[in-house]
Amino acid sequence: MKTDRSIVWILAFVFFCICLWPNGAAAARNKVMDIDPKGVEELSDRDECPIIISIVTSRCGACRQELPVYQKMYEKYGNEGFGIFVVGIDFGNSEEIQAMVDRMNLTYPVYWGGERVMRAFDISFVPYKIVMQNGRVVERIIGAWSEKEITEKIKNLIEGCDR
Repeated sequence: MKTDRSIVWILAFVFFCICLWPNGAAAARNKVMDIDPKGVEELSDRDECPIIISIVTSRCGACRQELPVYQKMYEKYGNEGFGIFVVGIDFGNSEEIQAMVDRMNLTYPVYWGGERVMRAFDISFVPYKIVMQNGRVVERIIGAWSEKEITEKIKNLIEGCDR
């Protein structure tokens, strides 16, 4: 009888370890962080060059098309100083942005600022991009970029960075 109980406990423990214990994929989840307008401004003070701050919503088709391209560029140029920061302005909370990040396996920093960021920066249309080089804003862009445009823009910006 005691042996039967031990077997049950061992099986329960094994089940827990296999099914419920966080695996590598879950542990590596890119958690969307809350940000306020001051925090968005502070992103521009980072050491990276160039920096693109892309303000998006999870329901924007053009936004969703750009995010995987940013991922490619982040993987390719992140070690060369390229900084990409995405700020979601979905209403309510960060759940929809988090679901999008999880679906797309995005690994670069993603924030949720909601309505407070939208109002503070007077954003009416997305995607809205703030492009920075050598610590200063060089462009503010409303609308979508193609993969070719994003790639060329980032290459040109990296070449112009003071190192």
